Amino acid sequence: MSTNIQLVDEAPRGYGSRSSDEKGLDVNSCFFLAADGGYFPYACLTARRILDVSAATTPGFILYVGAGDDDMRVARRLLKGQVELVDVSSFMEKVRSGFRDSGIAAFIRLFADQIPEFEAYDRIAYTDCDVLFNRDIGDLTGQKLQAPLLAAHDDYMYFLPTYRQKLSMQPGAPYFNSGVLLFDMISVRAQSLLEHTRQVAIEKKLNDQNALNIAFEGKWQTMHPNWNLMSNYTKEYRFSQAYARHFSGSKPWGGQVGVELDALAVYRDLAKDTPWLQRFRQRIPFERGVLKRLGRRIDAARGLLLNDKRKKRRAYYDGRKTHKIYAEQADSGALAVSFPEVLGGFA
Repeated sequence: MSTNIQLVDEAPRGYGSRSSDEKGLDVNSCFFLAADGGYFPYACLTARRILDVSAATTPGFILYVGAGDDDMRVARRLLKGQVELVDVSSFMEKVRSGFRDSGIAAFIRLFADQIPEFEAYDRIAYTDCDVLFNRDIGDLTGQKLQAPLLAAHDDYMYFLPTYRQKLSMQPGAPYFNSGVLLFDMISVRAQSLLEHTRQVAIEKKLNDQNALNIAFEGKWQTMHPNWNLMSNYTKEYRFSQAYARHFSGSKPWGGQVGVELDALAVYRDLAKDTPWLQRFRQRIPFERGVLKRLGRRIDAARGLLLNDKRKKRRAYYDGRKTHKIYAEQADSGALAVSFPEVLGGFA
């Protein structure tokens, strides 16, 4: 199905997946993706994978701008009406003024509090289009929340923590990756946090992730790293171990560096009856990125030679150690701690 969004005052449209979080509260949740015409096919494949690995029916939405007719026909066939396709082109055209010059689709998620389709939901999970799920998304949306947002630490930022000064954040402020998020919409709406995020993005001319980190500073809870297992630095944990694998570096439809062959095979299976299949052909007979991973073993020497602080920090980064720390924080429902790079031992 496909709908055109309108900013109107209307009663909630009904209810989606209801589950109980760890406090026993009745939780009404959904998930969504956002894409422009170029990323729309990948959003559809991500959504199809979520449906395939999720036992319970958690309602899903793809908010899109500029999707072509041919891709829309494929999307409807692929998703079989189980994910609602919402055209937000007109809405985003009205509100885009003031945002930095970049793809406006990236800012769609900052308007989740104004999307009529979301009015009925207490919890909303967002995922980027370059994420491949291996676990029921209901396990994510049903988690205990003690903060307005559940998000995963972005260790890449901790290798060069000058972001705190650049973004006017507090000393030691942690930073999250926004590829997979869970919003507690009751708190988000009550505290006008997305409205604040939009104001920050416009006033400071920031991208969406930086603006979210400023607006939600001190208001986010550590997500288990397996829900956003990023591919750009994590070598210790592989696709098969991820609840959701985020191809935050090279893409499965692009250079494929660091993309596991079993993940590529999943993409080919998802796209097998679509015109998008050829984008996921395996380009070489082994996994790309082996040399890159080997190169990181000499980061310490390169860091000293080049006086490169980022490489020095990265050399002391222990993926298994930090994964364990974040997992324990997530399991205890802890808010993100200050100076996570010190806690992880790679400051």
